[in-house]
Amino acid sequence: MSNEEFDEVDVPIRENDDGAEIRDTDIVFDCPHCGKNLVIDYRGAGLEINCSECGESVLVPIPDGMELNDLDLDPGEILKQLFATRRNYQKAELKIQSLKARLVQLQEALGVVQEVVAEGLSQS
Repeated sequence: MSNEEFDEVDVPIRENDDGAEIRDTDIVFDCPHCGKNLVIDYRGAGLEINCSECGESVLVPIPDGMELNDLDLDPGEILKQLFATRRNYQKAELKIQSLKARLVQLQEALGVVQEVVAEGLSQS
């Protein structure tokens, strides 16, 4: 079964303690550093990720009976993912620029407030 066919299969969903959806195809495991229950899509098998709780590096286990070759994508799917990653990166860059501009505005406003407070204290 290809990954595209697999994605279309109706997979039962359950929830973990945090209320996050868990599919039967997800890999559920505990962080070896802090014990946090982690859930990742099956395509994350064998990857190194950071724990969402403690931030430590964690190796995602490969489920019994699964081969990493099972996860190989066709070139078209890889290209789609590359384009999606680039779009997300561009969106993130724009958001960073926007937040930096807002930070400058807030710093300027804070400077004005500090001057007003300093003047008020010096006149007291």
